Amino acid sequence: MKVILRTGVANLGEAGELKEVAGGFARNFLLPRKLAYPASKASEKQVAEEYHAPSKLKDVSLTLQVTVGSEEQLYGSVSERDIVTALAAEYQIELEAKAIKLAEPIKQLGVYKVPVRLSPEVESTITVWVVKNSG
Repeated sequence: MKVILRTGVANLGEAGELKEVAGGFARNFLLPRKLAYPASKASEKQVAEEYHAPSKLKDVSLTLQVTVGSEEQLYGSVSERDIVTALAAEYQIELEAKAIKLAEPIKQLGVYKVPVRLSPEVESTITVWVVKNSG
């Protein structure tokens, strides 16, 4: 069975390579673990998109307006879900909240570099500006 590797697999190949493997190995190991796609034109396109996504994300700069108290203290915090919602609204980039890798929720105004993990081997960073709501 021919597959296209999504990530590097030890003793098999690197991400994006087309490989001929045993059908059982593909069905029982590679495909369920999302390490590969069955070889087709559509899966070639999917792999290419996954590896172009980090280059799109590195230029992303989000501005999140938050409500603050009298001492510039945030009411609540900025979470992964807030960042995912803003990415979808502003850049039409759909991600799951678990792709955003915040050490802890953001609780202060400022500029933050936030890691985004698209797959186990593909990571990028976006810039998040947390500013006071002017309204």
